Amino acid sequence: MKTTKLKLGLILLLLVLGLTVGTASAQDTPRVRAILFYSPSCGHCHKVITEDLPPLFDQYGDQLYILGIDVTTETGRQFFVTALEQIEYTESAVVPLLLIGDLVMVGSEQIPAELPPLIEESLAEDGIAWTDVPVVGEFLFAQGLIDADGNDILVETQEEQPAEEPTPIPSETPEDTPQPTETDTPEDTAEPTEIIPTPTAPEADISKEDAGFTVLDESGSGFETGTMLDRFNRDKIANGIAVVVLLIMIAVVVWIAIQFMRAATPKPWPNWVLPVLLVIGLGIAIYLSLIEVSGDEAICGPVGDCNAVQQSEYSKLFGVLPVAILGMLGYIAIGISWLISLKTSGKLRFYAKMAMFLIALFGLLFFIYLTFLEPFVIGATCAWCIASAITMTLINLYVARVALNALADTELDEAEDEFDEVGSED
Repeated sequence: MKTTKLKLGLILLLLVLGLTVGTASAQDTPRVRAILFYSPSCGHCHKVITEDLPPLFDQYGDQLYILGIDVTTETGRQFFVTALEQIEYTESAVVPLLLIGDLVMVGSEQIPAELPPLIEESLAEDGIAWTDVPVVGEFLFAQGLIDADGNDILVETQEEQPAEEPTPIPSETPEDTPQPTETDTPEDTAEPTEIIPTPTAPEADISKEDAGFTVLDESGSGFETGTMLDRFNRDKIANGIAVVVLLIMIAVVVWIAIQFMRAATPKPWPNWVLPVLLVIGLGIAIYLSLIEVSGDEAICGPVGDCNAVQQSEYSKLFGVLPVAILGMLGYIAIGISWLISLKTSGKLRFYAKMAMFLIALFGLLFFIYLTFLEPFVIGATCAWCIASAITMTLINLYVARVALNALADTELDEAEDEFDEVGSED
């Protein structure tokens, strides 16, 4: 009898120990956490979310937790800008951008190349906690993704109830939560910890409405670019203005073609018009170039979303040269050609006028391409870009008249030379 009780006691002891060890191991399971900032209109973002990340989710399951933030939403953009400021990120603020620990990975080449080995190495140790800056803790807490102790609510809920859609556990508002003392901050802690300090009141509006976040998974769900009409409908007023400007630019190109076919000689505009337009266009291009280089948020005004355009993959030519810098160089080239035409004569003056026209025409055609992208591909319109497109359109109306009259003068000079040669022969 005593032997039987002893056996039962040992069995119960082993069961208790097994449950304890199992629970402890589940709680201590290393996990990699990251935040991916993306735009629904970004082709590189689409590749990362739907092609590069799903195999990693299949391989690591709940050990990999990536939160997707749509930067085209107001909350997502505020979170994006504030996070980059707090980590003191000085490079261009473009998407896709992965914030993982104290590292930043950008683009559809760097992320799939560097993320897998980092995950493997980190899971072999203690995993990776959320990026340790205030806005990350504030955002995650406000959205119900972590509790007051920094524990991942959604991930833990998914583990406990895999068959049901997880519902964030309501928590206290940041205002009602005790504030951390100086000894709670990561700077004063010798050992790394996955516990995020209790969030303070958020500086920006990070309410749950229009939060623009998605817990990414192996299905690549949550990323929908939509049709061209869907993208246009994101901002009907601003995108409608872009379409009107697009049609005007196309009409100007058609008008220029007709005038050249007719060999017309339209009345030139006053000389002061071109330098004024060049100063306006160059000023806009310089401002957008500074925004591109610094990664700061552009002042957009009441219409459009300049930052969504600036953060898209189309803001850089071949993914390298910012389009704004290309525009700045274009305005400078037109100005140089104009000055040469004023200071020279003969063939050099003619060639300068024609160069001025060709550079401006190329700029107009490029603006037609860019303006089409904004409402129908990116789904957002930049007011500064539209202003620059209008400026380039007016410049073309000016330089086309200059080029047409230059051609007419050249033909007249050639006719006079031929007449003089015939007269001398007689």
